[in-house]
Formats: sequence, structure tokens, C-alpha cells
Amino acid sequence: MGTVPKLRFLVNKYVNLFYHLSVLFAEYFSDEESSGILNNTLYRQANARLKTEKLHELFQDLQEHSFYAWDFAGKSLSQADTTNHVETALKNESKKLADVWLKIYSESLPSYERIWTQTQPRLREYMQSFQAEWSSINEPALSKMADIAKRSWKQEHINVHFVDCVNGASAWINDIVLPPFPNVDVEKKLLAHELAHTLLPDYALKPKLQNLALDSNIAHTIVDLIAYFSIKEHVTDPEKRGIKPNPTYYAQVDKLYPMFEDCYKNPERYDSLDEILRQIAK
Repeated sequence: MGTVPKLRFLVNKYVNLFYHLSVLFAEYFSDEESSGILNNTLYRQANARLKTEKLHELFQDLQEHSFYAWDFAGKSLSQADTTNHVETALKNESKKLADVWLKIYSESLPSYERIWTQTQPRLREYMQSFQAEWSSINEPALSKMADIAKRSWKQEHINVHFVDCVNGASAWINDIVLPPFPNVDVEKKLLAHELAHTLLPDYALKPKLQNLALDSNIAHTIVDLIAYFSIKEHVTDPEKRGIKPNPTYYAQVDKLYPMFEDCYKNPERYDSLDEILRQIAK
């Protein structure tokens, strides 16, 4: 299905600082984030002394502008009545957000320096080791992923940011946040899962499920099955816990597994993702 993106593996202090702060102050984020990627209780307890009153006050200030589309691009426009007013309001709100975040970073950076001094060498060593493992499978794994999903890659590059303190991984269109996991094969699956999210984002998949009256909860299962079969040939034990999709976590995985196994073995039988989903709907 065409060319596949090249992965750029990165270790950046300020990306790690952002997640360090987000884990410590998870209560200020959405329930999905605070109970998911930011839910690192041990890290939060170990660094509880860094949750200063000054930082609490700054995060409370941030709540006035928040992290959500409504607060930024909706509420801030309540007094606008022309497109010029919209432009001014959005620029002002954006500057306020940037100013508060800059204060948060400035306040927290001195105390984070000691943590980063210990974290950076470990992350870089891990990144170099994993990059060497992944480089040989990038082309076949991502090509297989596109074949199974019946979807071409649009990205030329995807940035993979290694972050020490997160609980799980997360993906956007061109960027992935990935924790260093001790088992390299599990890390391959974790990365493949997030790559599958970038190839087949929810905004593309969930409307198709809704149009076929399928449960939207299986979107995550479909993504994980696509990821699993894309790296199945590149891990030592594809049946291992943490690699094969877990039926206690992924909705209807036992029912969907045979369909995607057939897509993996016989991709030529299916012309499009819509056809695969119609078969599921039957």
C-alpha cells in the first residue's frame, strides 16, 4: 500500500517535563487521561514533594482556559460578533495559555533537573537499543499494517518520544509517546498499537462502525488486532501476554480475531476496510 513512514526516535527534556508535571497534577486533566496515561501512582508518590502550592495555583489558573476545545475555542468567543473579533479572542486566549504554561515550566524546571540527570542517560540508552531492534522491521511491519487496514500511510515521518513516567502510550497524527518497557517484544506491540492508531484514527473508523450499527467500543479492538498481525512475525512468542490481544480488555476480540487473521493471511480477499466491516456486521 505505497511507502511507509520513517520513525524518528527522540528523547527530549521538555517533553518529559510536560508529562512529569501532568502525572503529578493528573487531577487537573480529563478522567480519561488521569486514569490512563497519567495514572502512575508510584511516580506521583515518589515525587509528591514537588507538588508545591505555587504549582497548584498555576494549574488552577490554567483551568480558567483549560485543555478543552470548548474552553479555548468556544467559551473565549462568547463576546465575538465578527470574524475579526474571533481572531483577536483566539489569539488572546492562546497567549494566556502560553503564559501560564511558561510560568509552570519555569517554576518546575529547577526541581526537575535532578530527575532528568538520572533519567536522560537511561532513556537514551534504551532508545538506541530499541531503535536498532525496530529499524529492521519498520518496512515489513508497517507495510503489513497498511495491507490489513486497507489504508495507505499519509505520513512521511512519525516522531516517537520516549517518556519515562507515563503509564502506557499515546498517539497523535505524527507523534507517539512511548514508555521504555523492559520486554522488547512487548514494546514492539505497544508501538505497533499506537502506529495503528495513527494509520486508522478514531475519526475515520468510528463513523464507519456507527453507519453499520456496530458497537463503537470495538474500534480499539480493531486497532489492536491490526497492530498484532502487523508485528506477529517479528516477535519471539506472539502468544505472550502483552502481545496477543487480551479478551478481558478488548471488546469482542474472540469474535473479531478470525476475521483479521484471514485479512493477515489473505489480504487480497478484501478490497477495502468497509468490506471488512460489512463482514463483521454480518
